[in-house]
Amino acid sequence: MKGLPALSSGSWSVWLLCAALLTTGACATRTRGLSGYASWNGPTFHGKTTANGERYNMLGLTAAHRTLPFGTYARVTNSVNGRALVVRINDRGPFIAGRIIDLSYTAAKILDIPAAGVMKVRLEILDPGRAARIHARQEELVRRKGVIVWTDEEFAQVRRVSGGG
Repeated sequence: MKGLPALSSGSWSVWLLCAALLTTGACATRTRGLSGYASWNGPTFHGKTTANGERYNMLGLTAAHRTLPFGTYARVTNSVNGRALVVRINDRGPFIAGRIIDLSYTAAKILDIPAAGVMKVRLEILDPGRAARIHARQEELVRRKGVIVWTDEEFAQVRRVSGGG
């Protein structure tokens, strides 16, 4: 099936059960503390259709992950500077070894991921109800602020609404 990982028939039942239980947090421990490299997508992909059927908006707070269900919210933390942001999974990828998530341009900019493209990050899957509220508040801040290099004070405001302190 398009957009779903290639799994053996025995693995499908485990994957589907975990996807169903993800909303209760029962499987969240499988991805809590997941570390790896994040990359980002910019203007080349802007406006193209994502795997879940949405148009990619490089100014949104979205991401691509190989296996997480569409609509999953994840807190992505830059391992170097500690900046964290909640993103919503709406696409598949990255398809380069060692990378665990592809972020939107805006998410990468806020997390201070260099233009060169990759940064070590940690992922944490969040409760959907709480995460949706955090995500909406962060998107509102982004709409008001725009996408530029954020000051530490401006980032502190995003951190407060994302539950990061």
